[in-house]
Amino acid sequence: MTGGSPYLAEISGDAGIRHIQAITETLRSALASHNAVLVSLDEATCVDVSTLQVLLAAHKQADSLGKSLAMAGPAKGRLRELLTETGFLDAEGAAVSAEARFWVTPLHQPRTVSA
Repeated sequence: MTGGSPYLAEISGDAGIRHIQAITETLRSALASHNAVLVSLDEATCVDVSTLQVLLAAHKQADSLGKSLAMAGPAKGRLRELLTETGFLDAEGAAVSAEARFWVTPLHQPRTVSA
């Protein structure tokens, strides 16, 4: 298990329900091997409610393991639209609750990058 710099889990392409099992495994593996994981959806072409559910579950799992999982940067594009539609963010992109702050963490600069 590595400590130090966060591990970057980049999720690209279709990150919707059809590929949710692969995304779940990617996040599980990252949390099993690293104490801090950042998730980037910048290259995701499709996100849906299942994507949000898996990320929130992974965040809670990380907390229960004494680890951290955070977004690599502020939500943008379709992810931001979905977070607004589902009530996590307001029209300006601000979190509407303490739990919603997960989606608007400040940008981190990880040293370890994964494809």
